[in-house]
Amino acid sequence: MNKYLKILLIILVIEVGIVLYQSKPNLPKIASAVLAKCQTEKYRPSCYDTEIPKLMDDISMEDAFKVTAIVQSQDKSFPYCHVLGHKLSAREINKDPSKWKEVVTRCPSGICSNGCIHGGFQEKFRSENFTDEQIKKLKPDLIDLCEKRANWNPTGLEQASCYHALGHLTMYLTSADINRASGLCEEAAIKKDGRDFSQLCFDGAFMQIYQPLEPDDFALIKGKEIARDQLDAFCDKFSGRKKGSCLSESWPLFRQELINNPNELVKFCGKEEKSEQSRCFAGLFYVLATQLNFDSQKIKNYCIELPKDVQALCYANAATRMIETDYRNISASVELCASAQSDTNKNNCYEELLKYSTYNFHAGSKEFLKLCNGLPNDWKTKCLSKT
Repeated sequence: MNKYLKILLIILVIEVGIVLYQSKPNLPKIASAVLAKCQTEKYRPSCYDTEIPKLMDDISMEDAFKVTAIVQSQDKSFPYCHVLGHKLSAREINKDPSKWKEVVTRCPSGICSNGCIHGGFQEKFRSENFTDEQIKKLKPDLIDLCEKRANWNPTGLEQASCYHALGHLTMYLTSADINRASGLCEEAAIKKDGRDFSQLCFDGAFMQIYQPLEPDDFALIKGKEIARDQLDAFCDKFSGRKKGSCLSESWPLFRQELINNPNELVKFCGKEEKSEQSRCFAGLFYVLATQLNFDSQKIKNYCIELPKDVQALCYANAATRMIETDYRNISASVELCASAQSDTNKNNCYEELLKYSTYNFHAGSKEFLKLCNGLPNDWKTKCLSKT
């Protein structure tokens, strides 16, 4: 080869390399700019919810989540970014709505409490009104939506989050008709092979009534809001698991009492049918971890004040919620279990983490190994045996 041609090729390779290097976004620098912009805001999390989605004009959805992780590592006031997860996937779907399923499978796990999946579903369907005939045509998609496919091998947690998000979606499809929505949950989430994800779907549907997040959510339920003094009459229209979801998802109506007084939480779940009470406690302790900003000492202080027969559930479900919200909380989750004031509570907490080791993660994955290796020796051995 002519030496001049070789020189030209070398120069071309160098120039291409420079272009590629320059085109790779400097995520720490971008995160620093976001932190600086929001520094003086009265409530910084709302600022991040607004500013980080704007970045997707120039960076990918995946990189926007990485920026979020950097921001969270530097600002401890922002541990919970579920709403931001909604916005990032919504923005990505708006680029090409036909690729909504692909976007959902690209949603990262272990950050923003799976808000990405929830927001993706809602964004695809929030602006449309569906007739019964259109919903009928959609049912095959709904039935397969949360199932394993060629480019998606979900963990148990990812699949559960998907079916919960499906509940939110059914409310958009039915214009917030809870009876039709919960019926869709039964059709889509109860499988012919005996698997049943309907409770997760019911939770998502009822949550849409009690916890609207964005203007479209409020518009969806306008005129269908449920006040505290209407709750019992409303939920008495349902039975079994539907009634259980109706009552447990109504916790925002009693937010302050539940957070400030453990006895109020016991009374709240005591309204449920016996068969639903354990699930109610588990769900409320999940909520509690978030409401207490994942502060381990505050969570421990709350759990201690509960009756002994539900203390273990408190520790266990708060610990697992830490991991579900953000995989970087693995160590803090194990430490919360270790801080429990009795061996019974500690062991129940470790038992729950053991169960979650292959529910949250694929066996053998980096996160799985980090969780297993962080457990006390006997539990570590049990955990690693799952590989």
